[in-house]
Amino acid sequence: MKKLSLKEVAGEFEDITSGSRLFYNKQTGEFEYYNENFGDKVGTEKYEDKDVWVASPTAQDINEYEIMTDFAKQIADAQLQHRLLVALSGKGAFRRFREICLNTGLNEAWEKFKHKEYIAIAKEWCNNAGLSYEV
Repeated sequence: MKKLSLKEVAGEFEDITSGSRLFYNKQTGEFEYYNENFGDKVGTEKYEDKDVWVASPTAQDINEYEIMTDFAKQIADAQLQHRLLVALSGKGAFRRFREICLNTGLNEAWEKFKHKEYIAIAKEWCNNAGLSYEV
């Protein structure tokens, strides 16, 4: 079995959406998406073979909303922190949060923070699944 790149795994995890599932094939070393929202005709039965397939975390497991909240809480500027936390309430929270990051010069810091969090999630997933990886 090949070593996984945590960076690549994290990138795959960032593409997971509500209604989609990501599975890793231990034999081929490839990821495969299953998305109920797009009417995938093949059910998830083939992914039940635990000797071949490893399920990734779901979008709910990853919880990008919590990652955004954690980012906002570590902002030193109290007013900006408050703006970010307020933006995260209600409908359109993700859009408002990203707009504030773009308009205040925080976008690069946000992307680095998010990437670091996804790397940590990927590492934990690899460890729990017994998959070898490289940084």
